[in-house]
Amino acid sequence: MATTLRSILFVLLFALLMQMQYNLDADKTATRQLKNAIELAVHDAALAVSPLEMAEGRIVFEQSKAIDNLKLSLEENLKIESAGGFVYSPKSNSFYKQDLYISHLEFVDDSITMSYPYTYVNQDYDILETLDGPSVIAVITTESPRWFNGGTSYIRQAAVYEYKK
Repeated sequence: MATTLRSILFVLLFALLMQMQYNLDADKTATRQLKNAIELAVHDAALAVSPLEMAEGRIVFEQSKAIDNLKLSLEENLKIESAGGFVYSPKSNSFYKQDLYISHLEFVDDSITMSYPYTYVNQDYDILETLDGPSVIAVITTESPRWFNGGTSYIRQAAVYEYKK
């Protein structure tokens, strides 16, 4: 009888540990994918530079085109689709289960008078970055796609892409 009870206890313990491991693995994978995707997206957004301003030696982002580039990059890399504005829904083949949000998007360029290096501070998202040139800053947030029931875990990733001056 003792062997049977010990076996049952070990099976339950193993199941609990496997559940925790799957959830942890989902958290790590989602965080890595989100970080990679937002890094690529801010790079793509930073490519939308006004050619007229560049001819003058200034880097000024064409913000509407930059936003389109950012959104398209995120849609392609994360297998999501726009649900309007800065909200995205996962497609059926996406790793994510809940909506994704671009929580913050900011353009710092030569249309604003400032000198570089510039210390960028955003207390809402705990971002402290020294910018050496015009930059695109973005933050994306979603709920972690856990496989088993557990506490809700949110993932937030920020990225900064800058031109060095």
